Amino acid sequence: MSGNNLIINNNGRKRRITTPLIALLIAVVISIAFASVFVYYPMAVTLQPAQPPVYFETGSNAGAYDLGGSGTPYTSNIISVSIGSNATYLTITVHPTYQVTYYKNVSIVYNNDGKSYKVCFRVNTPLSNLPPNSKVYLYIYSQGGVRSLSGYPTPTPSGYLAQIDLTSTGTTPCVGTLGSNKFYEMDLYIYIPEGYNVGMTSGTTYTANLLLIYTPQTSETPP
Repeated sequence: MSGNNLIINNNGRKRRITTPLIALLIAVVISIAFASVFVYYPMAVTLQPAQPPVYFETGSNAGAYDLGGSGTPYTSNIISVSIGSNATYLTITVHPTYQVTYYKNVSIVYNNDGKSYKVCFRVNTPLSNLPPNSKVYLYIYSQGGVRSLSGYPTPTPSGYLAQIDLTSTGTTPCVGTLGSNKFYEMDLYIYIPEGYNVGMTSGTTYTANLLLIYTPQTSETPP
């Protein structure tokens, strides 16, 4: 592309320069090399760990006798609830059977702080290889919440604060705001339809991995 452009020199005189000359001037400006100069500002990041304000505790049914057992002498299964040494890690092992098995208050989430916290859950690794139409939910209830299962032939709960599907990934809508010195109760609901081999005699296990998430920022969704 060619053409003329009007410029004014230092004496106020007008003259025209061509487009190729403008391109040359731009190329000269771009070709200017910057100096190898670096600026260093000091910073400090300090970690001062705090005691966990929200943590796990065993529920009223933790350690109670569960369904089934084995061995000679006979050893009964138990509702196993294991909590880490700092109460920030939780594992629950239960022994459901066919149809609906419901475990009430196996663990609690306790807020020992002087302020409230928003509590959420996220399923990272869902339960897999269960029979079609199986259902496994973690139900969250308020402190002392009343449970009620209704319906036929597969009764379902009501009155809960949150339902977390352990067969699919994702973050559920947050449970709510847990007040100071309050706790949530956690129940497990398992439905296994009849007619499938789920390894009850071989000791097959199924595991879901999830996260408890809490934050003092009650207006934001966890990243």
